[in-house]
Amino acid sequence: MKKLIVIGFLVCNLFAIGGMDSLPDDEKSVATKLQKTLDLNKEDAFRLYKDYFQFYLNENHWQIHWFDNDSPANGKMAKSDQKTMFISLINDDRIINVSIVKFPKLNQLLIYTIETLPRKSSVVLKKFDNLENDDKFTKRRETSKFAYFSKKKYMSKVNIFVSSPVGAIQYVDFAVFNLHQPGKS
Repeated sequence: MKKLIVIGFLVCNLFAIGGMDSLPDDEKSVATKLQKTLDLNKEDAFRLYKDYFQFYLNENHWQIHWFDNDSPANGKMAKSDQKTMFISLINDDRIINVSIVKFPKLNQLLIYTIETLPRKSSVVLKKFDNLENDDKFTKRRETSKFAYFSKKKYMSKVNIFVSSPVGAIQYVDFAVFNLHQPGKS
């Protein structure tokens, strides 16, 4: 048991020391795409990857697609200092859509994440009951098929959809990511 703890500790430290270069190739390509598209230095790109994307890629199967400033044909945005990125990521368990806008003068990213978890209606109804009894959440709206909860003092929301025998739980988060250093490294 002690050997497993030591090995786990060493692996975690190697990732921390190695940064992006320590990632497996498929995950490194995602972090590199974030870095290039959003014009980030390596450290900020790795932090963004670890904080917002690595969790979703820990599944057996996943795919990722993105649009960025260069995506619209003949768009003037390609030369803009304000960078944008829309990411659609699908794994074994959920569908994740992430919109990122870089505000270079503020040295911040605005990140809007929508996670949709398709589930059986019984699972969704259990989540509804849990949210309804959780003091951290306020129910904002409810109909026969939908409910919407917001987390108190946060920019987080949970949408519930039920159409028996299926349903969905949708997590919506809005966050600000502070960049440590402007530009590339």
